[in-house]
Amino acid sequence: LGVCPARRRTRSCGSARCGAVASSRGGEQRITMGPYRRLLVVVKQTPYEMYAQMKQQGRAPLSLRWERLRNRHQVHRSCVAEVFKTLEKCGVDFRSVKRQDLDRQHLEGRDLVVAIGGDGTVLSSSHFLDSQIPLLGINSDPTLDSEREVMKKADERRSMGALCACTAANMRDFLPRCLEGEHGPEERSRLQAIIRGAFTEVKLRPALNDLLFSHPVPAAVSRFRLKFEARGGAESPDENESEDAPTHSNGTSFTPHELQLGAKGFNTWSSGLWVASATGSTGAIQSAGGVPLPVKDASMQYLIRELLTDGNTEHLRSMSRGVLNSDYELTVRWSSLDGRIFVDGQHVVHPLQLGDEVVVSTDAPKLLLVPPARAVERGPEQAAPEDEAATACQ
Repeated sequence: LGVCPARRRTRSCGSARCGAVASSRGGEQRITMGPYRRLLVVVKQTPYEMYAQMKQQGRAPLSLRWERLRNRHQVHRSCVAEVFKTLEKCGVDFRSVKRQDLDRQHLEGRDLVVAIGGDGTVLSSSHFLDSQIPLLGINSDPTLDSEREVMKKADERRSMGALCACTAANMRDFLPRCLEGEHGPEERSRLQAIIRGAFTEVKLRPALNDLLFSHPVPAAVSRFRLKFEARGGAESPDENESEDAPTHSNGTSFTPHELQLGAKGFNTWSSGLWVASATGSTGAIQSAGGVPLPVKDASMQYLIRELLTDGNTEHLRSMSRGVLNSDYELTVRWSSLDGRIFVDGQHVVHPLQLGDEVVVSTDAPKLLLVPPARAVERGPEQAAPEDEAATACQ
C-alpha cells in the first residue's frame, strides 16, 4: 500500500504512539493522532434482532412493524459491511465485537475504537475508554429528511447521531482520512460518580452525557439532600470571585446566601435530578429546561426535576438548577427508600438505598472523541463512489 494523501499532511511528534500534537483548524485546537492500524469495531444490536429474539420466546408486541424493522436492520448491516470492506482496503488490523459483549479486555493492543450504530453505541463504548484511545462513531442508520415529520401516525425517525463523526453516506470518504490522522479527536469532559453506602464504595463508569437520579417508580417522589462545595477541601470562592462561583442557568452568579445554602445542603422533594456534562447539555437536560454549554467546557450542570415547593421552601426554586465549574463537586444524599442512577441512558443502572451518598464531579479521564465532519455531508444518493474510497488508502 502507498501513503494516503492525508498522511502526508499530518505532522508527527515522533513519540512511540505517533503522539498527540496540537493542530489548529479554523481557530480550534484539536489533537492530531494516528495513523491508526489496530482497531476495535463495536457493532450495535438492532431492534429487529432484539424483537426477533422476543418473538421466538412469544414475547414480541403484536403491533410491531416488522417490515420497517427489517429495513432498518438491513441498512445497518449494509453499513457494517461497508465499514469492514473499507478497513480491509486500508490494510488495517481490526476485530469486531457486539455492543452488548464489549468488555475492557477487547481494548488490549487497540489504538482506535470505531462504534457503528448511533449515539447509544458511542456512549456504551465510551464507558470502557480512558484518555488514551480515541473513539469514532459512525451513524449507520441516520434519519432521512422525509422521516423527520412528526405529524405522521407512526414515528419514522431513526438515529440522531449527535455524537457520531460521520454517517453511512459519507463514511467511505471520511474513515480512511481519519485513519491517517487527518480528522483528529477532541477532548470531552466526563462525569465521575462515586456511591458511598454504609459499608461499600462504588465508582461508576464515567458518563459522557449525563446522570439521572430518580425513584424507580416514575410517579413516586424522589427525596434527596443536595449540596455542592469545592473539591479537595479548597476554599469556596466569595462573592467577589463570581467568575469561579457556581452560576444559575441564566449565567448570573449565585448570591452569597445561595452559596452558603449550597455548601450546607438542602432537602428536596422532586421527580429526580439531572446532572450533565457540557457534551450532554444539549440532550435531555436542555429539554427539561437546562442550557447548552460550550462543548469543550469542563463544567457540569444540574437540574432538579419538577421541584415541589410550599410557602416554606419557595426560596429553593432559585437553587433548582445551576452550573458548577470543575473545582466543585455535587453531593446527593438519597432520602427515599429506593432509588436509581442511570448512566448515559437506560442501559447502565445502579441501585440506590436510603442513606447512600453520591459524589459527582468532572474528575474523570477525558474522552478523545472524533467530532462530526465540518464539511457538508453528502446525501444518501450522493455517497462517495467505491473507487474514490479506495484511492484514499492507496
